[in-house]
Amino acid sequence: MSKRKDLRTTRNDATPLDRRQFLGAGMALGVGAGGLLASLGLSRYATAQQSSAPVSAPPAGPPPRPPEPTVSQPPPLTDLKGKVAYVTASSDGIGLGIARAASLAGMKVVIGYRNEERLKAALPLFKPDNAGVLPIKHDVTDREGWKNLLAEIVGKYGKLHLVVNNAGIKTLRQASQAKFDEWDNAVAVNVTAIVNSVRACLPHMMEHGEGGHFVATASMGGLLPGVNAGVYTATKIAAVGVMEALRVELESTRIGTSVFCPGAVNTDNYVGTGQENPARKPPPAGAPRFASVGMDPLEAGERVLNGVVNNDLFILSHPEFKPGMQERFDAIMASTPAVETPIPQPRIDYERVVLRCGMYEREIEHRKAKRNSFRTV
Repeated sequence: MSKRKDLRTTRNDATPLDRRQFLGAGMALGVGAGGLLASLGLSRYATAQQSSAPVSAPPAGPPPRPPEPTVSQPPPLTDLKGKVAYVTASSDGIGLGIARAASLAGMKVVIGYRNEERLKAALPLFKPDNAGVLPIKHDVTDREGWKNLLAEIVGKYGKLHLVVNNAGIKTLRQASQAKFDEWDNAVAVNVTAIVNSVRACLPHMMEHGEGGHFVATASMGGLLPGVNAGVYTATKIAAVGVMEALRVELESTRIGTSVFCPGAVNTDNYVGTGQENPARKPPPAGAPRFASVGMDPLEAGERVLNGVVNNDLFILSHPEFKPGMQERFDAIMASTPAVETPIPQPRIDYERVVLRCGMYEREIEHRKAKRNSFRTV
């Protein structure tokens, strides 16, 4: 794996220039990034913003943007052996595949679970000589529970380096038909839980200084909303947006961010082992046994870990979706109006904080590097 130079831009005094200090004051002029960081418990990382003018006296326009890095953020976690990973909802399905892959890479793995029977079935799939497996019963919507979870992890393993927000609700309801409680539950698990993890774990990762990474399992539905299930689609698109926002905010730190958008993945980690999954009912005698068409969950997990060690913003595992995604992006571009009259410069100046985002250009360059295998961690 090729080494990349440190991308943090610096002032003349060589103090790292944190791009997060410039966020939040663009289109909403009265809200400074210091306030946003303070809400995450990170106010000590935004001292420059704390010394700015009071909120009652907003600046006349958007603050100047810092110089853009020339290449993508270096991977904060390149050596996973001995590091600690927490994977939510990992007693079955994709989450278990990710947890198994992390364990095989030498990580100490914390399994978030809700169902005791699934947990009992999951544990035998980890090698006896693993670095450590710690199951913790956890509701990702419980904010106080996140604090308690982190304390338990730190008490057991000392530090936490990787958080994979895998828990999700597949609410296959049309947006026009869903009830309020269906929306509330889906947003709480598919979106707000990611925010909960950042609020609880980011200050700890900043403090220990060994590098950290957040992953959110979204879906191809988060990039290609073709399913007639508006609640699921909307929340998965939101999950993608949260992780993109975090990449912008944390690009000058040693905290990486990725969003995993898989297609079909088998949910039974026992498929191919020659054993029956004790947490799943076997088919009735004489009933046909259909092989699952989805990706093996362990392969999905290995692809996630490969994305982590390379600090990929987008972790995509199913190439068959590429034509559909291209059509969606082409439709967006085709909908952009032509310049019919000169665009007022003051408007451009006001909008410049969101006219483009350099992380996409950097991600394209980052992706040009050849890789031997998705199993390379």
